[in-house]
Amino acid sequence: MENEGGRFRRIYALNGQGRHPEAETLARSALATPPASGRLGLARSLNGQARHEEALAEAERADELRHSLSEEQRRPENGAVELAVVTALLGLGRSTEALTQAAAAHGTCLATFGPAHRRTAEARELLDRIDGA
Repeated sequence: MENEGGRFRRIYALNGQGRHPEAETLARSALATPPASGRLGLARSLNGQARHEEALAEAERADELRHSLSEEQRRPENGAVELAVVTALLGLGRSTEALTQAAAAHGTCLATFGPAHRRTAEARELLDRIDGA
């Protein structure tokens, strides 16, 4: 049986491979525990399918759930919710809001994980994408 961490790594891997419908199915089945991570995986899956309104709603739900956790429990997800929101906002053509969120996400990721972390790099890529648009 796959543990929770393995399930969430699999969701992120499927999203990374562009296999968003499969990631969505797995994320929906994993929503119960931990709820913020499941919602976040679902938001990324929906963004990958250009279902940005739904993705934004799921990211906002993930953020609400995340705020109910202790700082220590939140740390591994630092910047992740913001990145899902940025991607959804970009997909909805809301680049001004996306820029503000992307800058905040980049700062959070940089402070939490350092410049070489994949999430920091993703935030930097989103900032560059917005600046180039």
